[in-house]
Amino acid sequence: MTQIHQKQEKIKHKDEKEKHRQERLAQQLRQNLKRRKEQSRKRAQTEF
Repeated sequence: MTQIHQKQEKIKHKDEKEKHRQERLAQQLRQNLKRRKEQSRKRAQTEF
């Protein structure tokens, strides 16, 4: 493997890791939103 090739592989690997991190964050955000919606709905039900 040439050094240039190794460098490209490293960068690609870094991109993959970053993508996975972004996806995990997005998933957490969606779950948080869902939880918050359900909580506010429950709160609205108990107020009436």
